[in-house]
Amino acid sequence: MNYFLQQVINALGWGSILAILAAGYTMTFGIIGLVNFAHGEVFMAGAFAAYFILTVFELPFWLGVIACLAGSVIIGLIIERIAFKPVRGAGLITLFITSLGASIAVRNSTVIAFSDRLRSFVFPEFLKGIYQFGGLMIQKKVLVIFLVTVAICAVLLYLVKKTKVGIAMRSISYNSRMAESLGINSEKIIIITFIISSALAGIAALLWGVLFGSIQASMGALAVVNAFIACVVGGVGNVFGAMVSGYILGVGGALFIAFLPPDLVGLRPLFVWIVFFILLILKPSGLFRANIR
Repeated sequence: MNYFLQQVINALGWGSILAILAAGYTMTFGIIGLVNFAHGEVFMAGAFAAYFILTVFELPFWLGVIACLAGSVIIGLIIERIAFKPVRGAGLITLFITSLGASIAVRNSTVIAFSDRLRSFVFPEFLKGIYQFGGLMIQKKVLVIFLVTVAICAVLLYLVKKTKVGIAMRSISYNSRMAESLGINSEKIIIITFIISSALAGIAALLWGVLFGSIQASMGALAVVNAFIACVVGGVGNVFGAMVSGYILGVGGALFIAFLPPDLVGLRPLFVWIVFFILLILKPSGLFRANIR
């Protein structure tokens, strides 16, 4: 039992990152039906912005947080204006191809400019160290990441469920034409959604750097696939479902590999796809109610 609980604790950091990424992903997916594979590059851009502030220029951590959020939001809005806005309403396949093209373009440009080598990520001393509870150990950074994620999820749920902006978002996701006829400015709401989604990607990128201690240009590729699957598993457009599914995939993947023989470690990604395919067969709409038609 101690071994089981220790593996759950160890996986909370990765589960938290997936939860935040999936929450941001499902917002754009639910509102404009965009399978946004460029979300991984928005995530990566935030990590690199923080890297230059913290590691290259050696500035305070709070400046790195601001740079991370700003970098992700700026790249997210640029991608939305240049790649997505011109083809909005052109159909799911067109949007899918556009998002995939934007993802490849941004990622390869970053690899060309900075290479794909791992880069050390600096974070404050107060995040280092270990707490011990009986026979269990939890890293300070994992505890902080988990608490930050819970706080962000609570704020995000309040925003979506209780505020006028959140109600407008959900209205557009259900029926955009009806929402517009009732006076909701869909263009404004889409921009706000991209800002929030990109900011969440930036927060996830910062937590990634703290958790793993390194970043690289291709870091968004794996993360965005997991976020997409968590989005579908949780119910498309359902922010709470995406968060819960992020933890299910993060913690479940760690437990899956923890109980396999050491020579089968490479099968870790298989867990995510097993969950995905079982769900598609048994409950295609996701674990929670989807917030789109």
